[in-house]
Amino acid sequence: MDYDKKDLHFSSCRELPYIDYHQGAVERKQSIAVEVMTPLYLDGQRISTLVSSPEDVDILAAGYCLAEGKVPAGRKLVHVCLHDEAAWVTTETGAAAVPEKAPFVPITANRLCSYGGLLDSLSTAHHASHGVHEGALVQGDEVLIYTEDIGRHNVLDRLRGFVELQHIDVSQAVLVFSGRVPQSVIEKVHGMGVRFLASRALPTSLGVSLAKQYGITLACGLRPDSFKIFAHPERVLL
Repeated sequence: MDYDKKDLHFSSCRELPYIDYHQGAVERKQSIAVEVMTPLYLDGQRISTLVSSPEDVDILAAGYCLAEGKVPAGRKLVHVCLHDEAAWVTTETGAAAVPEKAPFVPITANRLCSYGGLLDSLSTAHHASHGVHEGALVQGDEVLIYTEDIGRHNVLDRLRGFVELQHIDVSQAVLVFSGRVPQSVIEKVHGMGVRFLASRALPTSLGVSLAKQYGITLACGLRPDSFKIFAHPERVLL
């Protein structure tokens, strides 16, 4: 796979002491995922508090506002920044451009399996803390963007923020994801414009139903040698 470090966004961990007991007590240290709380302002009004990993919170704020429908109809996101330990998102009158999508070019089963070990090959925080979720947008051999967060919904909102602010074309992208796939995850994937989701975990019944409704290919239980397709298998050459 083609990894460009500028496209890889990792989460912080911190060494914390603990007492390990197994037929005797021993003092040890463990890498723990860092969690922060950030007030979120939209056009000067506080609308929420983001609970997340500490990196790229401005990107998360933009993605959250878009994914959760906080940007009012008839307005578009124009600026986001971090100031006074808060995230500030600004909009203006206008409609965001909606690009036309070309038909999705099917991928081979071998290509999909090649993504089965992708997240493990990239992540440092996951292996150190077992406390973060991961997500990557990939196309062919290229990783378009990779990010981590303590929350699986935050991972998707971060990806949404990067897609919006960096104008990433996701028309042929596969979203490789670490987390379970309920209805809420499919809603966020659909809002991002992604038409192919491959997760290491399994879906819920509502997740499968909504993927079928939205035309999203849903491959779960992804491993380097196997996967299970629950919706729209026509995008995989078996």
